[in-house]
Amino acid sequence: MRRFRFVIALTCAAWLTTGVAAAAAAPTVEINSQNPVTAAPPVSRPHTRSCTVDLATNFPSNDATGAAQSFSGTIAPPAGCAGPWTKVVLDWTTSVQGRQFDRSGSLDIGATQVWFGTTYEPDPAGITYHFAKDITEYASLFHQRRTFTGGIVNFTNDTDTGIYTQTVSVTFYQADHANPAPTEPDVVVGLGEQDASPGTPTVHLTAAGLPRNITRALLEVSIKGNGCDEQWFTDVPDSVSALYPSAGLCGHGPYREVSAAIDGAPAGVIQYFPFIFTGGIVPTLWRPIPAVGTFDMTPDLIDVTPFVGRLVDGQSHDVALSVANIGDVWNLDANLLLFTDHGAATTSGALTQDTVGATAPQHTTVDQHSDGDTTATVTASRDWTTSGSVNTSAGRIVTTVSQHAAYRNTDLVTNGGFAQQLAQTDSGHNTVRSAGPRGVTVSTHGWSYPIAVNATFQITDDNDFDLTATVDMTRDLADTTVGPRVHTATSSHDEVSSFGLDQRVDGTTVAADGHSTEDFAGNDDTGAFFRHFLASAHGFITVDRVRRGRT
Repeated sequence: MRRFRFVIALTCAAWLTTGVAAAAAAPTVEINSQNPVTAAPPVSRPHTRSCTVDLATNFPSNDATGAAQSFSGTIAPPAGCAGPWTKVVLDWTTSVQGRQFDRSGSLDIGATQVWFGTTYEPDPAGITYHFAKDITEYASLFHQRRTFTGGIVNFTNDTDTGIYTQTVSVTFYQADHANPAPTEPDVVVGLGEQDASPGTPTVHLTAAGLPRNITRALLEVSIKGNGCDEQWFTDVPDSVSALYPSAGLCGHGPYREVSAAIDGAPAGVIQYFPFIFTGGIVPTLWRPIPAVGTFDMTPDLIDVTPFVGRLVDGQSHDVALSVANIGDVWNLDANLLLFTDHGAATTSGALTQDTVGATAPQHTTVDQHSDGDTTATVTASRDWTTSGSVNTSAGRIVTTVSQHAAYRNTDLVTNGGFAQQLAQTDSGHNTVRSAGPRGVTVSTHGWSYPIAVNATFQITDDNDFDLTATVDMTRDLADTTVGPRVHTATSSHDEVSSFGLDQRVDGTTVAADGHSTEDFAGNDDTGAFFRHFLASAHGFITVDRVRRGRT
């Protein structure tokens, strides 16, 4: 994984708590950062009988030759927790020491990817971090013994020596009267992974062997940009990149979306969250508070229920994913989450409306100033609808899916192309209306992903550079469902604000410092209110406040 264009082969080697002048007097002083901390609420653990299955214990990301390796085996729930389950939780603990880039990792159960994320960059003293993920939506995969494979894809050499050691487990929490099993997909079908590129912006995945009695279908997509598209929101229009050739600004503009099609028919669009990895922009930005969502890059969902009439025909189907304005390689992985009719062996249906356009209408304005600076503004918007019917044992259900999205990115390029001040807003909502014999249910998912970056960079080579940046990024989510005998509402606000600097002279780090905050406020996975505020300075947490149960 490569970092933002102006952070060349760089890993965070030291923290110096004083300024550049003081650091130069003692360039070998190293102050390591503490283990990473995040403010998002932890996964809740039911007080029911539970059983844990170990997938890996202290498993190294590289073998004795230095080659990357994965852990693998078979998994089935123990007899003592045979199901049904009220919750299934993945736990992953990683330790790493030395020098290394941030890397990506994944876990597949059979052909289905159940986790994808990135790592924390180490320091010389070493760090350990843990994350947990609720994987109950994949519970149907565990009804029979299945193979698994997973791990962190790592590369080592004489300089980048850090090896990620991983301990991974899955815990099954048995359902009981007080903790019933939630309604989850009856069948999960992994479609696999393919990489899109500027030469091949559309990839094709095959969905085969689908059940004939589907009533509802969700397309789940995991997405990661690389190289120039790792921080795609900082990319500039090609005409702006051409103005500053020595700065090496990435082109193709800042707008990205991932659209899906089923058998050639447009099926929906994903507005992608601007993830930043722990080596991104300036590594010291993320010590010890990483950017939002770094360790578990949440997949996106498109409700493709209007297409069920096609999916139940017993044939194989082409699922195409396309990246708009693609400037580099994108990793794309998809699953189908399927709900089936428990009262019939077959269902049928028809697609009745599809207004998804090929790409979002975009508008670009470039203003060149007399002082040599340039402002680029890119806007985009989307409104689309799909609708279709499904004939089930309970009667006909008509599902209508719609999206409204609005995007704006304003980027001031200064200092001969070696500085950027950008502000991006990306917001909208997806609405699913389901009308059937039991009434009408409407679910709305709203999002807002504002991000601001102010960065200055001077680079000679890997051993001589000066990087400074501030980043403010937020993920706001709101979900409501209203229908017969159901009315739920949850929301969350997760904001990270960070400053970092990193300077190296003749191969020696002479300044490395930063400070940051993270503020999470919203509902945890039980629906209860949860607030967690963190602050850090010089690589260590200075404030850690948690409040539960009230706003």
